[in-house]
Amino acid sequence: MIKAIFHTIAFSLLFGLHAEAQFINLQLKVEPELSATVEQNLDFGTLISNTGRTEIQLGDVNMGVFSIRAFHTQNVYINLQYPAVLTHNQTGINEEIPLTLNMSYNNTGTNSISSSTSIPASGRMVSIHDNTNLINPNEIWKRLYIYVYGSIEVGNIPNGIYTGEVILSVDYD
Repeated sequence: MIKAIFHTIAFSLLFGLHAEAQFINLQLKVEPELSATVEQNLDFGTLISNTGRTEIQLGDVNMGVFSIRAFHTQNVYINLQYPAVLTHNQTGINEEIPLTLNMSYNNTGTNSISSSTSIPASGRMVSIHDNTNLINPNEIWKRLYIYVYGSIEVGNIPNGIYTGEVILSVDYD
């Protein structure tokens, strides 16, 4: 390593005396590797006490829809973290609403549930696009769609706001 550096310095000293400076104006447009967008929030709506089970199926208008834009050959690890129950935001009220969530993805580039595949909440590695061979070289950035849906069970609970933190994680290499 040191010998290579010495030869480079010696070469520069020998031939550097007759060199003229050249300037290059270089401009680069750097696109982000990955971007995520909330297309539609998961929305169970306003419910009354003792409503029972309320379910949002894959394809319902109230399901959550997310899109991820990335390089067409990119792989991402997707997982969903959510609490088993929603809790009342007022201290002293211990009643809870059980929550179950599921997710699916579509990596064909279109926002269509008919081509979606289920993912366990614990996560899975997914390709951004199902076809990594480019037909059009201008389309190197593709979209992956993620759908979140599920159910809640509203029993005999006090009125109020029940919350829980749901985290959709997208890790890329």
